Amino acid sequence: MNDEAAVTGPSAAEALADRIVRHGQQHDPADFAAWLQQSPELQAPADVSAVKLATWQRLMNGTTPFPQANFEQLADRFQWYDRGNIRECYDMAALGHSMHVRWLLLRGNEVALARYMHRDDAPVSVAQARVRVARLSGRWRPLRARWQARSAHTRREMRDTLHYLVGEPIMWFVVPPPPLQRKQVLFWAAAAGNRLHSAPRRRLPLWQRVVVALLLACTLLGALAIAHRASIASPSDTRGDRLVLQAPAST
Repeated sequence: MNDEAAVTGPSAAEALADRIVRHGQQHDPADFAAWLQQSPELQAPADVSAVKLATWQRLMNGTTPFPQANFEQLADRFQWYDRGNIRECYDMAALGHSMHVRWLLLRGNEVALARYMHRDDAPVSVAQARVRVARLSGRWRPLRARWQARSAHTRREMRDTLHYLVGEPIMWFVVPPPPLQRKQVLFWAAAAGNRLHSAPRRRLPLWQRVVVALLLACTLLGALAIAHRASIASPSDTRGDRLVLQAPAST
């Protein structure tokens, strides 16, 4: 029995879902559409609902790299959402976009990545796409990054790159899609002038604030006590000094 043979049961549905996702990741929309139409096991699967659910479970969290056009084909085939519901349409579009960006960042998809970021007034070549992704990934080299950020042209490039790959506004707790790194994303967001929402000021835990307040209070009370003792002792010290000054000289 070959790989395309029809099988039954829950494990069969999961295996078929894995093949669907794998084909979607590896083929362009036209080839994927042809495979969906011609694959014998997809024409009459033993349990359509199980295949539908298993495929959705592999894509529902938005972290699986998957091209958006192929995701839309699956959504149409399995009817995962109501196209008349604006909210569901928005959520599914956001889910598809998240997976598409992760798919673009996979090694070997640089041509699609360059095409995705290309604009007539700001063309992007495959080599340029690789360089931009390299600035946002790999080992963090702050000195090199600061030197590169001196160029206004580079800052504009990275502002556009972040717009396409991360989105706006960029929050301080951003979790960028791999292989992008948070430090690099935050640095270039600030350098390129993206709307960066900084982290809120850290507040000490309640018990630490209580300890600090008690220490300050003890310090203040100690200073007041010293000042009070000094004020009590000063009149007698003055009288003693006056008596010494007025003592008759010895004959």
